[in-house]
Amino acid sequence: MREILSNLNVVGHENMSSQTGLSVKTAERLNGSLPVDITGAQVQQYPELVHLLTELSQRITPDGVSLHTKQELEQAEEEMRHERHTWLLQHILYKEIEEFLLDTELNSQNVALSPDDKQFHTMLQECLTLSEIGDYLRCSPDPSCKVNLLGLTEESIHSQNTHRKNLPYLQQKLIPQIEERLAAKCENLQNYQDTDNILDGSPSLAKSSQLPALMEAQKRKLDEDKHQLERLHTAREKQFQTYYLTILDSLSLLEELISKYRLQNQTEHDTISAEWLMGKCDGLCLKIKLIELQILCDTYTVETTKALQQIKETLHSAKVETDKSQTYVTKTLQAYESLGSEFDELVMEYQRLKEETDNKEWALSELQKSDS
Repeated sequence: MREILSNLNVVGHENMSSQTGLSVKTAERLNGSLPVDITGAQVQQYPELVHLLTELSQRITPDGVSLHTKQELEQAEEEMRHERHTWLLQHILYKEIEEFLLDTELNSQNVALSPDDKQFHTMLQECLTLSEIGDYLRCSPDPSCKVNLLGLTEESIHSQNTHRKNLPYLQQKLIPQIEERLAAKCENLQNYQDTDNILDGSPSLAKSSQLPALMEAQKRKLDEDKHQLERLHTAREKQFQTYYLTILDSLSLLEELISKYRLQNQTEHDTISAEWLMGKCDGLCLKIKLIELQILCDTYTVETTKALQQIKETLHSAKVETDKSQTYVTKTLQAYESLGSEFDELVMEYQRLKEETDNKEWALSELQKSDS
């Protein structure tokens, strides 16, 4: 029967441990799929809440956004990425043309340009300036608004460009130089990114075409590391909270143990110790009394008792005689006191005469000793 009960207990413990493990896994899954923080105990205590959170996890993202909204957001981000890519291409070309014009102008201060280069630089500068003017014509950021500065339009500005017929020539001469400058910058970026390429001396222009994918991979890795750090930070905060709650529970349990068991047992221990000390004290008192009686018995034997009895009787007789003498003297003194002051003078005279007689007898005895 005991073996059956023990087997049942083992099975019950295994079932409880398996349920606890499932609850913990469910809590981790819900915490990972939703912006919530629940524990395994809460999963076991609130099954309806777990069902609700499971349904919500199928409809919203871990950030708390619905799936439809997330799809629209991803589509908008993709469109924004495409527009941003287009704008960046145009911006790079624009900045590169500006930098090319500035470098040409700086070089012209040191080295004289040829007439063709100087004419090319002037034509390119004027075309770029007219293109820039078109960006300042719109008075409102709203594209539907057709109000322009001074009533000018981009077509009217471009019509004032005297170099429109030479645009193919400008493009034919400008594009190779811009490509060469961009290729040099790409090589510099590749050399900065890949130091091994500098050491082995291999050409980096072919590898520079892979630079966007490499940078994208590094950016993706950085984002993953950032998310990993955030997850670790969240897990650390949860672990700290768990440890903190565990410490609080341990402190409350320790306080309960101290107040309920330690202090209660200490009171019982003190009571028992006090009773034991009282018993020991009573025993010591009785032992001291016994030793005292033994000393008395050893001191006062039969012969000693008889002698002490005789001494007692003698002292009693002496005390009786002394009391009688004291009574007689007292009565005599009272009689003397009743005679008055005249008797005092006689007594003093008697004392004086007695002293003189004693002195004369002493002197006479001394005289006799000297004669002999």
